[in-house]
Amino acid sequence: MAFDPDIAARIRMAFLALDRSVEERKMFGGLCFMVNGHMTVGASGQNQGSELMVRCGETRAAKAADDNTHARLCDFTGRVMKSILLIEPDGFKTDDQLMEWITLALDFIDTEPPKKKKPAKKMPPKYKPM
Repeated sequence: MAFDPDIAARIRMAFLALDRSVEERKMFGGLCFMVNGHMTVGASGQNQGSELMVRCGETRAAKAADDNTHARLCDFTGRVMKSILLIEPDGFKTDDQLMEWITLALDFIDTEPPKKKKPAKKMPPKYKPM
């Protein structure tokens, strides 16, 4: 799993400062922070290649990508994800910059209904020969 633990710690501190409940999940080759079951922000890459993922919806993402030289639409799967931004390290260097990106994501996520947790799948009993 490739993500910068320092960035993950900064994200955790931002959610604590906002008094928001968050769940961490490893996905997209990094660490994602989930709010109400929705991927909100994430940390991917290490050291100089570290990026911040921000899920903020198509409209907000397009505007932010146009307005900020450090932001681009997410394209690491080979296909553009129009509702997720990737932010270069210079775009979230300060805690204030990081907080702006997290707030942008939360503004979008708060418009989404909470996802229901799926029940755990029951595994069939193992076959035991007699």
